[in-house]
Amino acid sequence: MPARRRLRDVLARRSPDDLELGEGGVWRRLHDRFRRAVDRYHQLLEGVPDGALRDALEGCGARLAICLDDVRAACVAEQASSPSSGLEVPGGAAGEHHARLSRAATLAAQAAEAVTMARVRARTDSTVLSDASAAEAADRAVAQVEALVHT
Repeated sequence: MPARRRLRDVLARRSPDDLELGEGGVWRRLHDRFRRAVDRYHQLLEGVPDGALRDALEGCGARLAICLDDVRAACVAEQASSPSSGLEVPGGAAGEHHARLSRAATLAAQAAEAVTMARVRARTDSTVLSDASAAEAADRAVAQVEALVHT
């Protein structure tokens, strides 16, 4: 009886994410990787001074946040149709979908790197604060993320 009670307590403490995405399969890991990239983007954005550069980067960040919702929905749907609890990526259409979303996660991380470079440029060159061209790399990466996520 105590073992059943402990299992029931563990199940009750699980978040909806655990139930919908599984606990350690490819869809959970893919979603978490994408979420970390988006979180990192927004953390780095906090260090960018106000101005046109920050406005442009905030727009990209908002677009990434929308993609995060879409990636989560896609991973939940794939976990429901092609459940995963291990490291093996499914084949067929699910595998292709995983590859696209994995590439999108990599590009989201590249967008965060672009924010880092924009921050460094803004600190060393005050004219960058009014020049949104420093955000072009982030914008390109986010546009590619959107194309991959919404395919």
